[in-house]
Amino acid sequence: MNSAWSVEYTRLIITLVSTVLFGLVTELWFLSLAIHSVIYIGWHLYQLKAFEQWIKRGAPVKSAPDTSGVWALIVQHFYRSQKSNKDRKKHLANIANHYHAVMSALPDATIVLNEKSEIEWANKASQEILGIDVIRDIGHPLDNIIRDLALQSLLLSDGEQSEVEIPSPVDVLKTLSISKLQYGEHKTLLIARDVSQRIAIQKLRKAFVANASHELRTPLTVISGYLEILDSDDELPTTTGKVVNNALQQALRMEKILNNLLTLSKLEEKSSTKAKGETIAVASVIRRLVADFEDPNSSQQHIFELNIDETLQLLGHEQEFYSLCQNLVSNAIKYSEDDAVIKICWSRNADDLACFAVSDSGEGIAKEHLMRLTERFFRVNVARERKIKGTGLGLSIVKHILDNYGGYLDVQSQLGEGSTFTACFPLSRII
Repeated sequence: MNSAWSVEYTRLIITLVSTVLFGLVTELWFLSLAIHSVIYIGWHLYQLKAFEQWIKRGAPVKSAPDTSGVWALIVQHFYRSQKSNKDRKKHLANIANHYHAVMSALPDATIVLNEKSEIEWANKASQEILGIDVIRDIGHPLDNIIRDLALQSLLLSDGEQSEVEIPSPVDVLKTLSISKLQYGEHKTLLIARDVSQRIAIQKLRKAFVANASHELRTPLTVISGYLEILDSDDELPTTTGKVVNNALQQALRMEKILNNLLTLSKLEEKSSTKAKGETIAVASVIRRLVADFEDPNSSQQHIFELNIDETLQLLGHEQEFYSLCQNLVSNAIKYSEDDAVIKICWSRNADDLACFAVSDSGEGIAKEHLMRLTERFFRVNVARERKIKGTGLGLSIVKHILDNYGGYLDVQSQLGEGSTFTACFPLSRII
């Protein structure tokens, strides 16, 4: 760099010295200055034109301008910058090719949409799973190619819906799960995967549970009947009576488990529905429920504190709502000491949703177990659960009822301080 500028300074000094000498000899100072200025500027203009023509040709290395001084330095800098840009473009092209190769190799159909839901890119799996031609369909709206109301609703939803299940447009016997992800500026990424096997397994499991529960119900009822007859016989020896009574209690528990399994199967088959059902007088249902638990003949007595909004009603099915409330209150009773206070609240929360909340002062639940409470047969403390003799299905039933109603279950609990289970219903269910 220093040598290039040295050459340029030398060239300028020579021009100035020549101008002075020519002026001294001829005493034509203006002419001398004009001639040397034209020569100096003309030389630079010639180099500038050569540099422009070189850039215009794409700046090939072999035809770089043959120059010196500052112009040689400019050509050198430009060539280095151009080479750096080419290397950067090559690196970005390799990354893009790698990205396309990875995306194309994905077993799930992957589609990129613009703000108009037009296809900008799709991998090979999209043709096999969704029937999209990765060449012909580029630039076309996806909802014109796949006409499905659930998919159109997913595309139009503004973050409220992120996944739907639709029949495959290629094979109606298959079911696809399509997920939506927003990224960049008005870009949408759709991922579709075949979930037919999972759906089939779920249906098989539901059918097995329903059939097994139904088939076991009749013989179990007969067994329970005979055990009740034996248990009521006062002439049975004490030891035999205890065995019969224990067998009867287990049979009744098994019968309750089967009934709960049948209830779950019906709820799963029903799934979410737009049918609102009937108007439920929630206040009277809760009072009837509490009256059922306040049995004066029972050895276990609890104190119920009610906080009920008399005007707040719900659209749904009374039997399902009663089952939901019964399971939540029953859990609070099971895990509370005798004479403990159980608070029951039916009101609107901060989000204006209708919520049924049950609070107890029991031993509480550790945080690591809260997410699994609605799993079937999940036990926090196996030894304690066996003493309580619950079915382990109550909260699963609650969750399925809330899912069908579009609501959710919130659980707040701390060890040693009790728990609060809150079932919230959406605004569309509130009257």
